[in-house]
Amino acid sequence: MTKLFRLLSMTFIAVIVFCYGMNILLTNQVNTINTQQSSIAIRAFDTATTELTMPPWYNPILSGHHIISKDGTDYLLIKVTDNQFITAQASSLISATILSPANFILLILIGLFFTWYLGKQLNSKREKLLIAQLNLQTHQVIDSFNIQLPELKHATEVTRLSQAINALTTHVANYARETQTSISQDKLTLLIDRHAYIEHLDRQLNGAELKNIHCALLFIDLDGFKQVNDSFGHSFGDEVLIQVAERLACVLRHHKLNDINPTSLLEQNLARLGGDEFSIFINNIDIESKTLAVAQHVLNEIERDFVLGNKLIKISASVGIAVYPESASTPHALLQMADVAMYRAKTDGRGIFKVYSPEMGNKMRRYHYLLEELRLAIACHNFHLSFQPIVHVEDCAIDYFEALVRWDHPVEGPISPVEFIPIAEESNLILELGDWIMLESCRQMAAWHNAGMRKVKISVNVSGIQLKHRPIHEWVMKKLAKTGLPPSSLMLEITESTLITASDTIINELEKLRKEGVTIAIDDFGTGFSSLSTLADLPIDVIKIDRLFIAQANENPKYNEILNSISELGTKLGLKIVAEGVEEIAQFELVKRMGIRCVQGYLVSRPQSSINVGSKVLQGNVNHIAATGTGVWNLET
Repeated sequence: MTKLFRLLSMTFIAVIVFCYGMNILLTNQVNTINTQQSSIAIRAFDTATTELTMPPWYNPILSGHHIISKDGTDYLLIKVTDNQFITAQASSLISATILSPANFILLILIGLFFTWYLGKQLNSKREKLLIAQLNLQTHQVIDSFNIQLPELKHATEVTRLSQAINALTTHVANYARETQTSISQDKLTLLIDRHAYIEHLDRQLNGAELKNIHCALLFIDLDGFKQVNDSFGHSFGDEVLIQVAERLACVLRHHKLNDINPTSLLEQNLARLGGDEFSIFINNIDIESKTLAVAQHVLNEIERDFVLGNKLIKISASVGIAVYPESASTPHALLQMADVAMYRAKTDGRGIFKVYSPEMGNKMRRYHYLLEELRLAIACHNFHLSFQPIVHVEDCAIDYFEALVRWDHPVEGPISPVEFIPIAEESNLILELGDWIMLESCRQMAAWHNAGMRKVKISVNVSGIQLKHRPIHEWVMKKLAKTGLPPSSLMLEITESTLITASDTIINELEKLRKEGVTIAIDDFGTGFSSLSTLADLPIDVIKIDRLFIAQANENPKYNEILNSISELGTKLGLKIVAEGVEEIAQFELVKRMGIRCVQGYLVSRPQSSINVGSKVLQGNVNHIAATGTGVWNLET
């Protein structure tokens, strides 16, 4: 109805405009007509006998003109003289006006106006149809996202579409933020993960290069976190990690190091790299001591007690620091150098921070070089065993041989076990290497056992890694069965620190081996701080006193007293005591006076090859070995 009214109104206005335009043109035609040369018929009427009339109100074209009607024809007054009305036929004037150029222009303008108006109405109709379709589509999308729109008063299609688009825009923005957050966020601590952190570092380091500023990266690793998981379970460990993340976030706020991502709204200068490893990035070192202050603050925060339920947990952290551009110039390299510094902090005592230096890098490169060489050496069996005798102090009769692994590198020559054994343990290569050591040791001892040394044992060192990853009873018994060595001819040496932290399962496995006849020795005794009650519960037969006590016994009376106490303790518990590191006659006489019956050290012998052992013990002593089941190893004085 509104459209029809608008159309009628526009038509009426157009007609009025046309009529008044015609009136103007007609008036102009009347005023400019030449009565002498006009093509329109001119007629004169006597003023006395002729009556002038006005056109009716509904004829706007003739408005303002006088009309004379004669014989059914209307004439328009053109001019008045003293006694005549000069007129022209109305129809002829109107025809001339309609056919005038000005009127054609007016008609064209009116036509153009109507064309424009109709086109506009058609476009408006199409737009409304399109808006209606868009409304339908947007509401379908909104329904699929379960978005609830509030009701609008006096709503139109446009306002509804605008409301729907605004709602979708908000939803898309939120979805993009949530997606970005989900992709780059660590699900446990809600910090950014390693991948997003490295991308952030790349952007920051590029900016630092342009601005010529210094940055720093802290690599944070928790000390003792594994014990938390082992003792209280992974749920407690997860809670510790969450609290650590919160404390590190407080450190950032305190030092004003925050950098919030505008899309994900996540802190970018703090990340969880994985496990119990975190990192903090300082994007501008404006004060020289700033990095060290942040690192110390991190250590202080981690050392505070963690309260989990009714439990109080204490851990610490080791922090490595790498500085841009001095330490490295790329994100991965900066992380690696900070990791190297963190590793150095751990080896230097834990609970401290270390700043990366090139010397640390050399050590790490050495570590990775030896790791790869160790893998190759294990695969190619490029190791050999040496055997160090342990003898009785009274007659130097051999009690047992300790099997010691040796590595002769094809380029570097002999590499000390002190250097490569820790690498093997950290990388779990000790498992494969340990399999070879155990098999070769048992095979060699079986040969000596068959040669008559039936009272001599072979001692093999077993690491904590092997105890955790090998079913120790089954593993040892298989090696014995394969080589034909009796269980009574095998001794396992386990460090004190490993034994006092061993699980009940491992203790039970060792006890089963003892029942089979295998001897268990506690190595490096005195360095693991085991209590007497723990010592009484351990499945051991032999105590090997650490060489530190032997070296200090003649110099320090306290060490002398400790040795006496250990000797008496061993006697009361029925344990064999072995003194390690005996290198001088004075040390030998001292342990002998204390009642320690077995010694090991360079005074007795350096580690020997199996050929040297055979030459020294078996050749010329066959009868003695046959009678006693052992040989004699004279002191190297």
